[in-house]
Amino acid sequence: MRNIFVTLFALFLMMSCNDGDIITVNIDFDDIALELCENDISNYILYKTKSDPAESLSLIFPRTTANDLIFNPGVSPYEISFDLGTTNVFNYRTYNQEPEFCTSIPNSNIIIQEDYEAQGGTVNVVADFIDSDDDGIPNEDEDDNLDGDNNYLTNPLDTDNDGLPNYIDQDDDNDNVLTKDEDDDGDGDGNPATGFRDTDSDGIPDYLEEDDDDDGTITRLEDEDENRNPTDDFLTDTDDLPRYRNPNTNQEFLAPSPEFRVVSYTRTIRSTFTIENLGLEIISSDFLNFGTYTTTETFTYDNN
Repeated sequence: MRNIFVTLFALFLMMSCNDGDIITVNIDFDDIALELCENDISNYILYKTKSDPAESLSLIFPRTTANDLIFNPGVSPYEISFDLGTTNVFNYRTYNQEPEFCTSIPNSNIIIQEDYEAQGGTVNVVADFIDSDDDGIPNEDEDDNLDGDNNYLTNPLDTDNDGLPNYIDQDDDNDNVLTKDEDDDGDGDGNPATGFRDTDSDGIPDYLEEDDDDDGTITRLEDEDENRNPTDDFLTDTDDLPRYRNPNTNQEFLAPSPEFRVVSYTRTIRSTFTIENLGLEIISSDFLNFGTYTTTETFTYDNN
């Protein structure tokens, strides 16, 4: 965020200075994290605070269905804009000491010294997540793009035909080994789709193949302790490879009705706020990067 240069007309200096004296103050919130109040059931309150000097920037806007998607969008990216005004309020304030937000009982020692409310401006928000299912593979890389539109949301790839497109499926081949665990990560990027592991050397990555060692028994059934996780089942205590990657053993377990894992994963969402044509008396700026707020949402599904 570029620095915001503020012009304050110092009326309080009239006794010692000539009329029209101007103080130019540099307000710099670049390194301050954007925070969110969770305890207001009617509004979202985003803010940044500083202690030296004691000041804050804050944005208040109502909790609506559309605004809820800012922090938990169904698709990425989610974009929305709204104008500052009666219900959407942006403030710059100074205090006698470091301010507090979100407290149920305000500190009576904190005094607002100056309070400037924006009289106009447009807030633009972009909320996105690079990896919807937290499996290490970016969404755009989880689609074969057979329709040629370069959009993973249209005609998305569903390798295991379980109704969950790969970009929101933690186990793309339904073999009870999570996609993110089907990579030796020799390249160190945490992405199973790059430098992928291919146990049986058939050209198909393990994370997209239900029989990883091509021994005739699907990975999901090579689960001796029947805990829906074949990664911890070995033929002997000294084996280097679990059964599902060892072509010398193909014994079936979990028969006759193999069960699928219940999968839980966390999605990281980034919501970036910018303000155009900010109508704040003391700020001369046509663009303000207010900051990015990061939140997480947990999802659970069961294919059984």
